[in-house]
Amino acid sequence: MSGLRIASCTACGHRWQFRRAACPACASQSVTEVTAGGKGTIWSVTTVLRAPLPELDVPGGYGIALVTLDEGPRIMCRAETGLAIGDRVAIGCDDDGLPRASRG
Repeated sequence: MSGLRIASCTACGHRWQFRRAACPACASQSVTEVTAGGKGTIWSVTTVLRAPLPELDVPGGYGIALVTLDEGPRIMCRAETGLAIGDRVAIGCDDDGLPRASRG
């Protein structure tokens, strides 16, 4: 796993996914970015069988999941099909830079 960055508050330790100037938990402006460890648990998952665009059409569909990272934030990412709620996954980045969950 490389490149999955999350924001972290140096004042209270809260971590979240999207950049912002202040911590959403304590309003401190002491914010840094850290690299996530790349492991998490499936919180929700679905298989998309009807792609919104022809270029996204994949025979058998493709998976999308909400994954709770071990560091705390919950992220949406692509996922291999066949995953279930509660499964432990590894988060990596596809060639296009988007996160993908897979068994691991």
